[in-house]
Amino acid sequence: MADRIFKRASVPRAFALYALLSAGVVGALLAAAGWARAWRIDAPGLFWILAALVIVGELLPIPVPRRHGLAKVTISTAFALAILLRFGAGPATLVYVASLVIADGAARVAPFKVLFNAAQYALSMVAAAGVLAVTGTTAIERLSAHDIPAVLGAAAAAFVANHLLACAGAALLAGLPVRRYMFDDLSFQAWTAGCLLAFAPAVLASSQVSLALVPVSFVPMLAIYVGGRGAAINAHRATHDALTELPNRVLLAERLERSLELAAREQRPLAVMLLDVDEFKAINDTLGHDLGDAVLKQVAGRLRDAIGAKGMLARLGGDEFAALIEGDRRKVEAVAQDVLAALSPPLDIDALALDVNASIGLACFPQHGTSASELVRHADIALYRAKESGASVRSYTDEDDEHSIDRRALAAQLRRGIERGELAVHYQPKVPLRGGMTCGFEALARWDHPQLGWIGPDGFIPLAERTGIIKRLTEKVLETALEQCEQWRGEGLDVTVSVNVSTRSLLDQDLTRTIRALLDRFDLPTGALQLEITESRIVADLRRARTTLEELRAMGVMIAIDDFGTGFSSLSQLQQLPIDEIKIDRSFVTRMESDRSDAVLVRSIIELARNLGLRVTAEGVENEDTRCTLRKLGCDYAQGFHLGRPAVAEQCRQFLVEPQAPVLAAVS
Repeated sequence: MADRIFKRASVPRAFALYALLSAGVVGALLAAAGWARAWRIDAPGLFWILAALVIVGELLPIPVPRRHGLAKVTISTAFALAILLRFGAGPATLVYVASLVIADGAARVAPFKVLFNAAQYALSMVAAAGVLAVTGTTAIERLSAHDIPAVLGAAAAAFVANHLLACAGAALLAGLPVRRYMFDDLSFQAWTAGCLLAFAPAVLASSQVSLALVPVSFVPMLAIYVGGRGAAINAHRATHDALTELPNRVLLAERLERSLELAAREQRPLAVMLLDVDEFKAINDTLGHDLGDAVLKQVAGRLRDAIGAKGMLARLGGDEFAALIEGDRRKVEAVAQDVLAALSPPLDIDALALDVNASIGLACFPQHGTSASELVRHADIALYRAKESGASVRSYTDEDDEHSIDRRALAAQLRRGIERGELAVHYQPKVPLRGGMTCGFEALARWDHPQLGWIGPDGFIPLAERTGIIKRLTEKVLETALEQCEQWRGEGLDVTVSVNVSTRSLLDQDLTRTIRALLDRFDLPTGALQLEITESRIVADLRRARTTLEELRAMGVMIAIDDFGTGFSSLSQLQQLPIDEIKIDRSFVTRMESDRSDAVLVRSIIELARNLGLRVTAEGVENEDTRCTLRKLGCDYAQGFHLGRPAVAEQCRQFLVEPQAPVLAAVS
């Protein structure tokens, strides 16, 4: 039974036990002191005024902007202590606890937290009453200088009891040492509590002059509350993100610096987590910024729930979030997995179910850095490597730093290389398997690096996608390929060119306009161009990509799915896509003569395409037997080193002027 209660408590078991123990101690102490028999309300008007001010003061805590966040000071303490001095422990405890229950109930605080807060308030009153009892001070009707030492002692006891209990409770909730909370901002706590508790005898003294002065004494407190609220709002705006209400980059930097100081002093581990929403730009570009903002709000809510009290979550800007986690690498990696699990269910936004993925980079103190800037930089490098490698989570390593420097330098060189004309386009023929002239070439980008020599597309296309260069690179390849196509057609050769387009380019709103302008510039029919889209990438962004594909297909541009078989296309998805051709991935074609399962798969893809009225090209044809088998199966075109390697345009002329003989051999 007890275990079920603790599971529903929504707080750590240790804290729940601590709350129960504190409540038990309160009950025992009050019963032993006979507080129920000690009530003496000889001035009911004053009592009810003070009781009302206690409740109002608890409901209206004064927000105080602090360097490390927003503190809230409840002014109910002053009036509760005034009740204790005038009417005794029983009335003061009852009113003080009742005000707390009312305020926490309005704020929907967890039941065990309410229980602990009530016990904390009661014990602070009991501690103050104990000091008064020791000094022989009870029910002060006329406050005099003789009573001041006892009053100050009672106020000090209330503060100490309240502070110790609160620090222990906060430590149990966060799973951290009590000492950490005991001395954290102690001077501020003592100063604010001291001012409030010192106000109690002033309230009591004013009541001796006139009962009307007691509520008047609340007016300065109300003025401070209004001013503090305005200051708190401004401070909150300066340190929090307006969209998600999460801490911003400024507040994260302050917390990180302070946490590093404590971690270094107490030899405790600490970690920085950076998170980036994958393909978020595509959401903004295709669905609009309003829906993009809605996505960020839901993502922030899920991250907040997943991280909870384990760390501090902040939004750095755009689709990038950060978290400060107290713990070692194992703990922060577990938190990262919790975050990914929280993001896995689709987001429900405006009747759309959107799948959102994220990449996470981690850096731990002191292994990966000892300064705030170093930890954030290394977490950012780990995030970049996670995106590049396709891993969801990656912790920083020294090798990542060297790799990052090389890749960033390479990215800058690529940008300059495009402008300097270092980018070249080679062409690989698509050979018809039933004979006839070769009429199609796939344009393949190559980078002639001044120091590194020729770099293939796998060496720089992913880099271009992640650094924003892909748009300019795609435009350059399209321009070069279509210009060459114009030259071939000017010689009377009926040629089409195929250009690979990444998902990022496909989701670029300018792509259709750019292609139309290039076709007009070179006076080419739209059928002279075919775009190749990698299957796994387009399926992941099917909804967002379909509009662009339909616009291009309506223009007359042909569409092919590249690397077919490596993704997760379904028949229904193929029917929805406006495509003309399927290109079977080379990994299946090269093994089809030796692996029966690959042969069956290739045959099935060809039959599927035939039933859908699509052309089929097989990539990776490395020998004559494979070529013969593909023709027998009904494949239309083939590519591979056996038929023709990628070459510069001048070397491709033989394919255009010499008819390809049909394959006559039959392979059983």
